[in-house]
Amino acid sequence: MEVDGPSFAAHLVRLLTDISKADFVSFDLELSGIPSRLPDKKPRGAGRLTMDDRYEETREGANRYQILQIGLTCGRFDYIENKYVLRPYNINLSPLLDERLDFEREISFQSGACQFLLGCGFDLGAPFASGVQYLSREEAVRAKRLAHNRIDKKNTVEDLQLKDTDTESLDFVRRCREALTAWQKSTSTTLEITSSTGSAKKSIVNTISRFEKRLVHQLVRAEFPGAVAIGRHDCIRVIPFDPNREADNTQRLKNRVTEQIARQTGFRWVFEALIGGEIDPDLLYIMGVNNRDDQRPSFDRALDRLNKNRPVLVGHNMFTDIVYLYRTFVGPLPDTLDEFNASLHELFPKIVDTKYLATHDEGDLNASPTLEAIARGLQNQQLPELSTHANYNKYNDMEAFHEAGYDSLLTATIMLRLAAKLGYEHRKADQAGAKPENTPVLAKPLLEREDSGGGIKLTNDVLEDFVMDGREKVQHPVAIPPNTESTASGKKSHQPKQKTQNPKKQDTNGHRFATKTVFELLGELSVEDEEATIEHDDAPASDVPTTNNGTQASGSWADERYVQDETGWMPMKMPVRKDMEMIPGFDDEFWQQFGNRLRVFGTAEREMRIASWPTE
Repeated sequence: MEVDGPSFAAHLVRLLTDISKADFVSFDLELSGIPSRLPDKKPRGAGRLTMDDRYEETREGANRYQILQIGLTCGRFDYIENKYVLRPYNINLSPLLDERLDFEREISFQSGACQFLLGCGFDLGAPFASGVQYLSREEAVRAKRLAHNRIDKKNTVEDLQLKDTDTESLDFVRRCREALTAWQKSTSTTLEITSSTGSAKKSIVNTISRFEKRLVHQLVRAEFPGAVAIGRHDCIRVIPFDPNREADNTQRLKNRVTEQIARQTGFRWVFEALIGGEIDPDLLYIMGVNNRDDQRPSFDRALDRLNKNRPVLVGHNMFTDIVYLYRTFVGPLPDTLDEFNASLHELFPKIVDTKYLATHDEGDLNASPTLEAIARGLQNQQLPELSTHANYNKYNDMEAFHEAGYDSLLTATIMLRLAAKLGYEHRKADQAGAKPENTPVLAKPLLEREDSGGGIKLTNDVLEDFVMDGREKVQHPVAIPPNTESTASGKKSHQPKQKTQNPKKQDTNGHRFATKTVFELLGELSVEDEEATIEHDDAPASDVPTTNNGTQASGSWADERYVQDETGWMPMKMPVRKDMEMIPGFDDEFWQQFGNRLRVFGTAEREMRIASWPTE
């Protein structure tokens, strides 16, 4: 699904809802420059870079260049259809700031990155023309502080010092002083000062220069404390000082600044959803969402789910991307790699790098497969079953190899198929009594020459550096998961189903779920059998407060949070699934070995271990 600046507000609730329901979210970035080709980069030595060196290099690149496009794919297992449904988004990001903010943002482009993107068919003008704006956390705090200092007049402005030779300016100040003195003695409530104020020669058009405005503000501030000067386009308006009115105006201006910053925050609200951050509950109003009263229930439910669920972040060869992501939406990067790891783990407790999944047991002498090569190698794998939601069918109708959204969709596909395959192999090894290794073998042959993506670097080709930096772009058609529905109109394609036996007569051992469902058990209950009951001992207890005798405690029900009554429910038994039908659950020990590890070829360590995979 394509999202741009004008349509961002309309897609906001859908984005937050999809993220809140997702088991994982894969992402991909398009950048205006990469760290391995910095113009003033220090020459490398004979050996390889360490992870600390690579982090410092990538940190410098992230401080200089911007994210132009981000792709997100929300993946979730559909327990009704028994398959993973993927929802891809492609979003251009605008590095431009609202001119009303009190600071600017420098924008840099790298010629090699531009050539690479143009070669992929990327529209370099799209982020500026129709991209979604954003502010990092640090920028939002800075914008608020600067605006409040301006509103509270805390920014000291040095007074202009006029010389005796500045006769015209001195005459203007004299005329303004006389006009202000006469106004204070009159009954008029306002005074408008222009360049011709107090002059016998009136100008046809009332104007005032920026320099003259500054002189008037300085004069009122120094000599007329009972007055307030307000700048206008063609004049300076002076009114009597009213402390109550000024306090109200100050608060109104601060409220306007808060809303302005919230609108400029833009895409970072989506980032906050990914990390479980705080989202403004008035966001629908601030962003000007249409039909916000109708969308409010969905928005509130999404926020409630986001408070409880933080989806797993998935990327491919993602070290560079994750550093840029942090710099763009959080703020200045930590000085050291260890500090970065700690901050990153706090934001994203669970990270999966598909490059690591694909190369966890490979040494540097093996060729490192690209995103495209991995996707091709897995596209004939039948399980797990994958599909793209019908409402997100852009990549079913076009070949968009250059887009971040397309690559994020392929990354999600690769993760599911690789994780299912590796999970099956480890499960079989456990059943056979062969305990899988807890950590990959790191004793790999050291090369005194720098490797590129797992192989020896023989050329100085530009593409080699982009692959090493994670810019693995698909150059040829690769099969992607088909739509869940036959058309984008929202109508499901109904396939004729084979007739099955009556559930009562069917052997449960041959049943797909290897157990009877709730509806089958209910169907077998006899109306005359009053002793028949359904066990629900494992059902969670209700949160509604009760007294000792079991009756509901007295109190205001209006303030109580709604809790589903589950006392009469029968627990569903887990179905027996086919091998590789699902990936290992994200609470499975499998991810202790494969999660929170990033493949970083070209370094002595070859990988970065972020932190232990959370067990909760």
